[in-house]
Amino acid sequence: MDLRGFTSPVQLLERFSEHVGAEVWCKRDDIGSIGLAGNKVRKLEVELAHAVGQGAEHLVVEGSRLSNAARAVAAAAAAIGLRCTLVLCHDEPRTPVSNLMLDGLFGADLRFVGDVSWAELAERASAVVEELRASGENVYRLPIGCASERSCLGFAMAFVELQQQMSAHGRPLGSIVHASSSGGTHAGLTLGRKLTGASTELLGVVVAKDVYDDVAGQYLSFAQGGARLLEAHPELRREDINLTEDYLGEGYGLPADGTMEAVDLLARTEGIVVDPVYSAKAVAAVIDRAKKQELAEPIVFWHTGGMHAMFDPHFAERAWSEIPRLAAIRL
Repeated sequence: MDLRGFTSPVQLLERFSEHVGAEVWCKRDDIGSIGLAGNKVRKLEVELAHAVGQGAEHLVVEGSRLSNAARAVAAAAAAIGLRCTLVLCHDEPRTPVSNLMLDGLFGADLRFVGDVSWAELAERASAVVEELRASGENVYRLPIGCASERSCLGFAMAFVELQQQMSAHGRPLGSIVHASSSGGTHAGLTLGRKLTGASTELLGVVVAKDVYDDVAGQYLSFAQGGARLLEAHPELRREDINLTEDYLGEGYGLPADGTMEAVDLLARTEGIVVDPVYSAKAVAAVIDRAKKQELAEPIVFWHTGGMHAMFDPHFAERAWSEIPRLAAIRL
């Protein structure tokens, strides 16, 4: 199922590279044809092909009010003509903004369940699924973050895509850095690297804790399950999952050292926007580790999207207060 309509480009970040002292490229999965794009669309191309094959009529997924996965599912459902319900772990806002406005525009039914844990959110989503099935609907429930052994195959293919793009530019693929939470992106890239025999370094920058009891173990399980679906037999081990929590800060959607500086630097050197919930934490890792010469070059920052969070009042206010250039502007 083709939801993107085109291959996202990879571009050299010349001015950003000069600043950090390393050759850095950007894989632009922040642009695309539906839902203002992001990494979830690649996963949905695989997952929803299966859902439609199963006769799905109604999609259900859970997440936060800033969930890129929820937004992408709502957009994909609109594009292929399915109903959609999003189970969101916050109270209903007085003014829908950012992703929530987009969710509504795409026609999704929004169910707000208050400030609950990830485990409690999953239970609420299960209850919604049972309710809809009891009313006679054929419901397909997507996993949190759209991450699964099936959907990770979208990023196994994406690894090959990036390899080919870098080769066309006459450059090797030294390392890839990306934001990671539910794990489908990292699992798929890990599988793609293993299947191709590449020596590329992968670094998943964790932006949400406690999504799973064993984060690395769950990521590995996705990659191994994806290999089984392909009837492939690569040797995938726990040490193949390379994650860091060094840039997580206080947690999901919460402050971390270097995050707003990363937003600022990429915007003023390249005109590219990242958000402090997801992608900016990966950029902070690139800046820090590139300056320390801890990443193999060329480095590719995989922009997984999520810039819409910058339009949420909470993060917009943080940007105005924490980025000196903005704080100096009198409104």
